[in-house]
Amino acid sequence: YSAPDRLFKIIFVGNSSVGKTSFLQRFCEDHFSAGTSATVGIDYCVKTVPMDNSQVALQLWDTAGQERYRSITKQFFRKADGVIVMYDITAKDTFTAVKQWLVSIEEATGENIPVLLLGNKTDNEKEREVPYGLGEHLAKEYSLIFYECSACSGHNTREPVLHLARILKEQEDKVKEKTVQLQQDSKKKSCCARL
Repeated sequence: YSAPDRLFKIIFVGNSSVGKTSFLQRFCEDHFSAGTSATVGIDYCVKTVPMDNSQVALQLWDTAGQERYRSITKQFFRKADGVIVMYDITAKDTFTAVKQWLVSIEEATGENIPVLLLGNKTDNEKEREVPYGLGEHLAKEYSLIFYECSACSGHNTREPVLHLARILKEQEDKVKEKTVQLQQDSKKKSCCARL
């Protein structure tokens, strides 16, 4: 077992009962339990995934969806590398709330951090209230990554998170590249700077 090459902090947000905790259980431990209780405050798990010949550790933070915890959640955005906003495809109000979550993320981070919009509970197709196209449209409007999944069946629970992690890795690589170039440029100049 080797130490991970990267560590990314990803925050899960969304209204209560959309399935954030169940999704994380499925992603981190590959099991689903129907009777999960509401998250109080903040909880997290770490999952290391292989990516492009390296090990990437994902610190996945599960936040409480209830209104009374919003101020705690907002503080966490500042330290996040990426955010996953989850809604329940069988509950339209959870989708309507997505815009408010996006506003909170922007207010707290200031800059554009990668955001994944995730519609959960596709195993409950008969009770769907949010058409796929609606999620897709919102994602385009706000330049978000978009997937639908089911924490219950395990459908599409790895791909979205790995997609987000890959974007974070590419961003970090670009920053490292720029830093290396800047260091090389300053070394070239330093020989003549004392004249």
